[in-house]
Amino acid sequence: MSASRAEPRQPAGGARPGDVPQGAVPLLAGVLAGLLAASWAVVAAAQVAGPPIRLTPDAAVETAPSPRPPASVPALPVVPAYPPVVKPPPAVSPVVARPAPVAREPLGAPDPDGAGPLAGLQGLGGDPWRGIGRAELLPLIAALPVDTPSPTVKVLERRLLLSAGSPAVAIGEPPPPRRLGALRIEKLARLGDPAGAAELAGLLPAALAADEPAARALTDAELVRGGLDCPRALARGKSFVSAYWSKLALFCRARAGDRAGTDEALAGLRGGGRRSDSFLLVAEALAGAAPPSARSLSLEEDGDGLALLLAAMRTARIGVPPERLPLDKPPALAAIATNPAVDAATRAAAGERAAASLFLDARQLQDLYVQVPAVGDELLRVRDIARRDRGARTRALVHQAMVAAMDGRRRVALAALAVELVDPRLRAGPVGGAAAALLDSVSPTGDAAALAPAAARLYYAQGRLDQARRWQDLALRSGRSADTAWLWPLAVVATGQGAQDPHALTAWLDEALRGADSSARSRVAGQLALLQATGVSIPDETWMAATDGAGPPSGSDAGVDPALWQRLGDAAAGGRIGETVAVALLLLGEAGPATLPPVVTARVAANLKAVGLEPDARALVREAMAAIAGPSTPTSTAD
Repeated sequence: MSASRAEPRQPAGGARPGDVPQGAVPLLAGVLAGLLAASWAVVAAAQVAGPPIRLTPDAAVETAPSPRPPASVPALPVVPAYPPVVKPPPAVSPVVARPAPVAREPLGAPDPDGAGPLAGLQGLGGDPWRGIGRAELLPLIAALPVDTPSPTVKVLERRLLLSAGSPAVAIGEPPPPRRLGALRIEKLARLGDPAGAAELAGLLPAALAADEPAARALTDAELVRGGLDCPRALARGKSFVSAYWSKLALFCRARAGDRAGTDEALAGLRGGGRRSDSFLLVAEALAGAAPPSARSLSLEEDGDGLALLLAAMRTARIGVPPERLPLDKPPALAAIATNPAVDAATRAAAGERAAASLFLDARQLQDLYVQVPAVGDELLRVRDIARRDRGARTRALVHQAMVAAMDGRRRVALAALAVELVDPRLRAGPVGGAAAALLDSVSPTGDAAALAPAAARLYYAQGRLDQARRWQDLALRSGRSADTAWLWPLAVVATGQGAQDPHALTAWLDEALRGADSSARSRVAGQLALLQATGVSIPDETWMAATDGAGPPSGSDAGVDPALWQRLGDAAAGGRIGETVAVALLLLGEAGPATLPPVVTARVAANLKAVGLEPDARALVREAMAAIAGPSTPTSTAD
């Protein structure tokens, strides 16, 4: 026998290679049991945010490109139609550096700015900042969005900022450049909630007295809203020396009719060498001089004093021409929309843009619509006008035509046109609310069957579930399955009902994929992600059928910052509710759930649900679903 086939030599004692000593069997069994338990724990943790969507960035993702700086908005001779063309979201969400966890360092007393009017279930629980230190928290608060079109995002952010709770402060940590309380007050004011900011400032007077940006933000918000309390505002600025507070004192004296005080304050401003200041020109009109030409005033150079300038222009009855509108500043547009010296059409256009970011409500927008003058027989030709122009003036004409219409069929047609003219991104906010107000005067009867699917979608977007169900019932009774199937996922995420039927998902998917192109399939994949985020079980074969085998989308497909994407899951898994909400708001950004890729909203909603904020999670998903739910081929209702 050759050496290559020789039997191996056995070790002493008769043991063969690979034999396990008898005493090691219990030890190996224990090790295997531990490994199995750990693997099940990993699987369970991965399912918190709703698999099978990949909730962490792909391994191939190393760094994300920096976002391009926003392009400046050129001055236009006329107010452009609104909403403007949607620009793709930036390549990444705002990047917030994450320092080493404060919990690794010795901790001292909590931050003294933890007071808040909302506590317990009204806010975010008894200890929302557990697990995150002040050094980590301050950059998150400073980066929160303010101009979002999402009502749910603004409500959630307001709760975050008003909730009582203090982050921990590391022993020896130096005082921050700006206090937590001041950042919270400023952010609330910039959100368009001066009442909430003032309430918080009342609990944290020391924070406001030492921070001029926060004091000015609160004062600006009150100026825009029209509810400025001059004595309180002037007391707020007594510790600051900038010209802003001198201007505010002049404005308050002029508004109160104090001619001598106005002249004295005006002389002081003139002596400061600021004769080219637009506010100075308006102040002279407040003191009795002839008002300057609106085109001689700069709304760009005034910078941080824009709200004060616009309030003074409103008091002096000086209008703003349409080509001078600061289109990228929603609070300023709200001040212009409430200036009676501005022509009605420009006010409506400015008001729509302000309402899109929730600085005006639906009732205020309707009041602006009724003031736009109709020319000739325009109210009879609104359908033809809408084919050429889908701007604010056309929506105003539709509202006026609806008020004047008596015939039932015409009222249905006008309501359908009002719903059709609402941009999908704005269905959940005041622009959609103004259209829903017209829809309220139409009964869900057989004569309005063609309107039913779109009406149900708008009501679902608004969170008005009873009205939505009535119109959906009409759609199901009188419409073709192809026209109404897309309502099923919207109703499920809005109500939390209807997903128990095992055949419902399959029936909807079959209808949705019939003849679907790549764009339609992408929309279906987004709807599946949103359904899954609310707890609907999506089988693997359903994902494969909807995506042609590509599988669920991932965070890298959505172009978000992978560090924020990962941090959201970490915070939720650790039960850090305040951090979870703050990072979720950063991922949603200024765009909001109706504009972002659905997988981002799904990720956010799943993690909010994991920390006990299911109503907020469902509302975000409802807004996102209402923006993408619809027939493959939009239908148009004839007048």
